[in-house]
Amino acid sequence: MPERNSAEVDTVIVGFGPAGIAFTCAVSDWIEETGQNPFGKVLCLEKAEACSWHGEFLLRNTDINHHVFRDLVTPRNPRSRFSFAMYLKSRQRLYKFGLLGRPPSRHEWSDYMAWVASQLSEYVSYAEPVLSLAPVVEKGEVVGIDVTTEKGGYVAKSVVLSSGSWPKIPDLFTPHLGRKVFHTSVYLSHVQAFGNELPKRWLVLGSGQSAGESALDLLGRGGDVVVESVHRSAGFRIGQLGQFPNLAFLPEQVDYFHGLDHDGRTRLFAEIRATNYSGVDIDDSRALYSQIYEDSIEGKERLRMSPFSVVESVSAAGEAYDVVLRDLFTGRRKAVVVDAIVLGTGYEQPRVPPLLADFLPWLELDEDGSVTVDRDYRIVLKGSPRVAIFANGQSERAHGISDAQSFSLVAVRAERILASLLEGRSADALTADARAADAPATGERLLEASR
Repeated sequence: MPERNSAEVDTVIVGFGPAGIAFTCAVSDWIEETGQNPFGKVLCLEKAEACSWHGEFLLRNTDINHHVFRDLVTPRNPRSRFSFAMYLKSRQRLYKFGLLGRPPSRHEWSDYMAWVASQLSEYVSYAEPVLSLAPVVEKGEVVGIDVTTEKGGYVAKSVVLSSGSWPKIPDLFTPHLGRKVFHTSVYLSHVQAFGNELPKRWLVLGSGQSAGESALDLLGRGGDVVVESVHRSAGFRIGQLGQFPNLAFLPEQVDYFHGLDHDGRTRLFAEIRATNYSGVDIDDSRALYSQIYEDSIEGKERLRMSPFSVVESVSAAGEAYDVVLRDLFTGRRKAVVVDAIVLGTGYEQPRVPPLLADFLPWLELDEDGSVTVDRDYRIVLKGSPRVAIFANGQSERAHGISDAQSFSLVAVRAERILASLLEGRSADALTADARAADAPATGERLLEASR
């Protein structure tokens, strides 16, 4: 056991974003419906000071990209008190929302998330980032999980990793990260920090939703702002909205994907990735093209497209940056000077979550070096059946596109993880009963049996 004094809890949830909240909703619903709590203490550890959904990207005139039924709970339990419909009713907007004719805005969806989180406050500790996870080992077997945070420590039987994906930062930009070079995951705080001194010349890298919305937002902040928009492809493409490609987000498709071998998963993911990556919605595509068209009427070029291009070099030049772009087909180079750079380069899931570095001797790894995750989202630990670590929204390679930055399966994934945990608790109880039956009937045992 750890030398320091650590509080014992049953289950620790790392992260209180959509995945963590959805799982906590599942636990809370189950306890309320059954009147039982086989878990003891369940604790969510969140690094932020309050619940915030895409707080750095709550831009004007943006809405969500999924159906409202794919909220935190409805696919698992439409009767749950945590549904979006219940939120609308509590806000007295149920009928008015029905007349809206569009999806909820990001601001409204963020408010829904905060509304749910406020009802789960007994489970969560904010401003408590997890610093490390370490195995508690007895006779070569992991029997517990030591959780270290900035505020203290815990020993848990189970951990549910719900901290999401990591911003993808191209190596070329890493040395320049700071006030003027940043990822869209920190967009608003960086842009707002400029105050009235917003840079005029911007480079926005990427072809996805965040890149497109960043470009539009910057152009809307000042008539003298110019954006160099850089793409490996032809430009901003509309995300795959067809009904049939989007069947990839159905729960039964996870069974199909998970049942494939490594090569099959890789090929299938390449086939369906356009449903969730490197695409903008039709409204943003129209707005971006209209910006170029309307500016041309006035003889302006505020949104400058660089298709089929990559950034070859970046160097600081005083308060600005010299950037060299290279055309992927002709090889021609173009030099541009910008004052700031936004990386709309998306997110990625490490093959081994950094928090599991100390568990490497016990981790089963797939042929590509990623952690092995079973169908119930349980990370496979060798010879350690008494503990469980779950990948809650961090197993895209094993479960497919719905396990990426998507709300599609947060509710049913939470249900599956909960069922696995409950099954484990039942097995633990049977094992304890068997041990008690085999133990000598001492006075203490007899006293326990009589209670």
